[in-house]
Amino acid sequence: METITIVDTSISTDNVGDEIIMDAVNEIVMELFPDAYIFRVPSHDALSERTRTFVRKSTWCFIGGTNLLSSVINPWNLWRLDKLAANAFGSSRTVCLGTGWNDYMEPPSAESKNLLTTALSSDYLHAVRDKYTQDHLTSIGIRSVFTSCPTTWFLTPNFCSKISNSKAKTAIITLSAWRAEIELDRAWIDVVRKSYDEVFFFSQMQDDFEYLAALGFDDIKTVAATVQAYDQFLIEHDVDFIGTRLHGGIRALQKGRRALILSIDNRAAEMGRDTGLPVLPRSDPAAIGTWIVGAPPLTITLPDNAIASWKRQFSPEARATATAVSALPETLPPPPFLKRIKPAAKMILGRR
Repeated sequence: METITIVDTSISTDNVGDEIIMDAVNEIVMELFPDAYIFRVPSHDALSERTRTFVRKSTWCFIGGTNLLSSVINPWNLWRLDKLAANAFGSSRTVCLGTGWNDYMEPPSAESKNLLTTALSSDYLHAVRDKYTQDHLTSIGIRSVFTSCPTTWFLTPNFCSKISNSKAKTAIITLSAWRAEIELDRAWIDVVRKSYDEVFFFSQMQDDFEYLAALGFDDIKTVAATVQAYDQFLIEHDVDFIGTRLHGGIRALQKGRRALILSIDNRAAEMGRDTGLPVLPRSDPAAIGTWIVGAPPLTITLPDNAIASWKRQFSPEARATATAVSALPETLPPPPFLKRIKPAAKMILGRR
């Protein structure tokens, strides 16, 4: 039985968007490895000795989407990658599955380059979310293909053709408190409030709910802050999505609802440029109003050939000829000073 580790962004997360990403990642991994045993380790917490062992025992390891890669890797990154973790990932075949870069950044530092090239397989193509991420990986010698985010792989032309381009009576919005712009957000929300009979709010993070309250709107209803409640709302209501949460918008599309994602950073902007995902800057309320009245038919262009080539690496035939990975040694740091002197102190004091 093959053993796989998934670096799971929905563990220890404060963002339910990570659950939306992992739904897609899990489905793709199960498609490729239907009989495998799967370990799950966190990305947002440092690996322990136990979880490093899971990775080392695995034939394959997949990094599940989201913006984990960075030019400056430190203990506060979304991916808590240190030397011990990098060695553990390097001892498996660790491959990106639609992973993206954290933000618009300078080229990777020497230390970050060393960690990434140690952790990520040099033998396999990595699937990356956008061409911007691909450029960064190319700069440090890591081969990748642009595949878009795995959450979009199911948005085929046939599926998209069934999504209405007519305005619904109801809208659901999202906000991003971590990148708050009070005047900009008030302006586009006012456009939405004037355009729809009812407006609802989905809080993808706890701080988003508090941010909405601070904006002072008292006529916006809320949906429970779970993926299950959000899914049910999208299924049961004729609703348009408009908001700054990328995966809140992609989820609406997955459920057959019209969606407009408002870009506030590199993620939505780059995906919109690369795939035609419906994206506008939140700073343009006039364009948002125009989209509400009459959006063009949804046309998403996925890099199908790149997705297929990435998947072919894991076909049964390719896996049968895969070469073994040389295990990198796990060099544990010395124990803290007090832990080292404690046994001697016990002997001197005669304590057990």
